[in-house]
Amino acid sequence: MGRSIPIEPLSEPLADGVVAVRLRRESDLPAIGAASHDPQTRRWLDDEPMDEAALGTSMAKVEEAWRSGRAAPLLIADAETDEPVGIINLQFRDDEVATVAYSVFPAYRGRGIAPRAVRLLAGWALGDLGLTQLLLEAAAENTSSVRVAEKCGFQRSDGRVGSSGEGRPATVVFARTKE
Repeated sequence: MGRSIPIEPLSEPLADGVVAVRLRRESDLPAIGAASHDPQTRRWLDDEPMDEAALGTSMAKVEEAWRSGRAAPLLIADAETDEPVGIINLQFRDDEVATVAYSVFPAYRGRGIAPRAVRLLAGWALGDLGLTQLLLEAAAENTSSVRVAEKCGFQRSDGRVGSSGEGRPATVVFARTKE
């Protein structure tokens, strides 16, 4: 899965005055690594917590994701202080469709950061990148992510719903198309 061509990384952050979605930097890695160990994050994401080895190779993997057209890994930052407050990614299925994945760091939850970042990313993806559809998958029990999808104009689709049979929670798929 991925695009047939590399993705041109953002030249400027996507910002709304409260949050900024920007390229990841080496200096962001301690915050990203710490958040990867948070129990609430672990509950909803499939990614393993980052150890020193993972942190050491993280930036090379980020650069390869952009080059290969597989993904666009970005950081959510406070628009005023540039402090890392979360991560957000586009994971490309092909040249026209991508999945949005995000996580807000524990100290910043409940402030409306995720919907702001998803709106910024969706505008860029459906506009500048020329995608025709964005998907957002959420565990049905993850009411916060379900609300983010709904606030950002994603509609429930006929995507997979139900347990994977491996103790994983039921997943709801949302879609947003180019207007």
